Amino acid sequence: MLRPAALLASTFLCLALHSPAQDDAPVELKLHWEPGQTYLQESDTDTTNFLTALGKTSDQKLKLHQTTSISVQKTPQGQTEARVMIESLLGEMTYEGKSHVFDSKNPGSSHPGLQQILGGSTGKGFTLVYDDKDAFIDAKDTGSMVTGGVEPDLASIANARQLATLFRRSLEMGLPKIPVRPGDKWISDEIVPFPQAGTVQVKLNAKFDGIVDREGRRQAQIAFEGTMKSQRDKDSTGNDLSTDRLVTLGDGSKVNGHVFFDLERKTISLAVFSATIQLKVEGKPMPVRQQVTTRLVSMKPTVVP
Repeated sequence: MLRPAALLASTFLCLALHSPAQDDAPVELKLHWEPGQTYLQESDTDTTNFLTALGKTSDQKLKLHQTTSISVQKTPQGQTEARVMIESLLGEMTYEGKSHVFDSKNPGSSHPGLQQILGGSTGKGFTLVYDDKDAFIDAKDTGSMVTGGVEPDLASIANARQLATLFRRSLEMGLPKIPVRPGDKWISDEIVPFPQAGTVQVKLNAKFDGIVDREGRRQAQIAFEGTMKSQRDKDSTGNDLSTDRLVTLGDGSKVNGHVFFDLERKTISLAVFSATIQLKVEGKPMPVRQQVTTRLVSMKPTVVP
């Protein structure tokens, strides 16, 4: 139990932390992975594929619940390595009036289509490498996501690296590159690789709404909205290639969302993204609506076997 003096001191400390002068000071909203810690995330993804636009009899809905662990360690070279691992997956697909489920703990009893799409995901992962200033260097250890056995499939190697890059970019989506104050606005314009769809330009207008108390912690709230559009593939010299992809993102693809950035732990505690995607499959339009909610469930010291 807190003694009265300690309680009073805590009250003054909270008032100091929430004073206008403190909240108006610029803050750095940059991800930091703490060595020796394991982060546990849960993500819920709701996707609707409007297959009726392609002449099908009904649309397809897919719900996914994914648990991801990120174990962080410091290397002798002073770099930080964050090992990302998909721990479990639960899925439910609704199509033509029927519902089919997938559970990574019992994949054999799942729908064959979901087994094919999701069955090999659990237990797969990669490592993100950062320097001593939390700047991203590279992704490695993607071998578990590569198919082909002794002779690895070259396309799956590229897709594995794209998935690692996409995961990292999704964690950073909407975050500013420089310190900002509440009320500040900024524009983000980046090229992000997507499996199958290739390179996609993501342009966001973001705003630092302010600092709030969430789950007993001071957290920065950021809101953003923007557009996504496929770009032409380029060769090693930067020139456009004439090849066309079977899947692309057309004009009118939009994304919006908000994130809460934990100022003490320097990580995102909650991120909500919604997208309306004008997908084109072999040139035919197929709208897709998706919402992704990711929560930080825990951050604990890594248990060494």
